[in-house]
Amino acid sequence: MLNLFRQKTLLAGVMLFVLTVLLRVPAFTAMPKYDFIQNAPFARLAFGFISALPNAYLWGFIIATLLVFLQAIFINYIVSSQSILYKDTFMPGLFYILLNSLFIQQTELTPQLISNTFVLLLLQRLCYLYESKNPLLVVLDTGLYLGVGILFNYDLLLFLPFILISVIIFTSFNLRYLVISILGICMPLYFTGIYFYVTNRYDELLLYIVQSFEHKLLKTIETNWVRLLPWVIVLPVITISVFNLQQNFFRNKVKTRRIIQSIYLMLFFGIAGLFFENVNYIYALVYLSVPASIIVAYYFISDKRFLLKEFLFFTLLGLAVYYQLS
Repeated sequence: MLNLFRQKTLLAGVMLFVLTVLLRVPAFTAMPKYDFIQNAPFARLAFGFISALPNAYLWGFIIATLLVFLQAIFINYIVSSQSILYKDTFMPGLFYILLNSLFIQQTELTPQLISNTFVLLLLQRLCYLYESKNPLLVVLDTGLYLGVGILFNYDLLLFLPFILISVIIFTSFNLRYLVISILGICMPLYFTGIYFYVTNRYDELLLYIVQSFEHKLLKTIETNWVRLLPWVIVLPVITISVFNLQQNFFRNKVKTRRIIQSIYLMLFFGIAGLFFENVNYIYALVYLSVPASIIVAYYFISDKRFLLKEFLFFTLLGLAVYYQLS
């Protein structure tokens, strides 16, 4: 089955969508009720609108499914357009979908899932920073994307150091770049504050912010041991992939090397985000899945050890089906 996704064909793209839907059939069938997480102004506005719709939960599952698929296509586009992997393939999109379909909570529409779109957008813009003729504009764009994402989920504040360090990786230490990136982050927050002030809802905005940070703690991940089984496969694969990437690191162009370094950095902040999430760490897996899907795809992109890779993939697929049904 992996051979289908090793080729970038229309059939592979269609099967990617089919797989996204099939992995969510149990959620569509059972339609479990859940509380829409509303921990930031844009999340409250979006989920307030969705909650008022007839069949709100159905619409939530449909929008979440489409978002995961479109994000998978987008991450695949980033990898292909920037030549991050040595082969043009649908593997990053495949593993992005799989890593975001392991647990039933990942079928829900959450602020984390929505804000991850802006994480992907800022990653794409960072990839253009190295060869940009106007790097200040690119840096501003990345800040703007993070600022909008923060308005859906405050946890994205954790990625502020990621942008600042990535700017240094792609260019060099320049105080102007750091100031511009922070300015870009602040602009959406500033204009949102202006909107709430002009519409006499400033007290409402302050209440959102206070409620959001009331219980924000750095805490240990609590989980069922059975739900750790996928990581018995994923973590060794990531380790092997990182080792192989480092073995071939200097064979890449300078730009590709810096993108890979930025992906490693995003992996670090994605792991940190699991401990920062105060509702359920599973919701924060969406941030980790961006760098993890690229790194895991590097391992599976080759057809060497064909049977082992097929076995590992179908084991992950089977675990996803098991968790969804249970």
